[in-house]
Amino acid sequence: MRDDLLFHITTKEEFKEYQNNSRYEPESLDEEGFIHFSSGEQVEDTANRLYKNNDRILLLVIDVSTLGENIKYEKDEETGEKFPHLYKALDTSAIIDKIEIASESDGFFKIGFSSNS
Repeated sequence: MRDDLLFHITTKEEFKEYQNNSRYEPESLDEEGFIHFSSGEQVEDTANRLYKNNDRILLLVIDVSTLGENIKYEKDEETGEKFPHLYKALDTSAIIDKIEIASESDGFFKIGFSSNS
């Protein structure tokens, strides 16, 4: 599993307003003070837990080396796992890929980044 990549889940519609900007500032940055990320091993579960009612998601692939010291790994009270959080706006140059993923016929997302894949 690559540890130099992190993933942020959003929707194409939510990300659209930031496509031509140099900074990505989702609602969570204002509401919670940070941007949520997942590791490759966490991303499928996160997508299915938070976006299960969506037909499609947009997965932003992030180069960890561009995030500096503003990335913190913190325990999620609901799952007990440590998730990466970015405590500043994301410079869009850190996004190395955008992958649109459709849900399967059962409504779940299948994302092949886990070590069990």
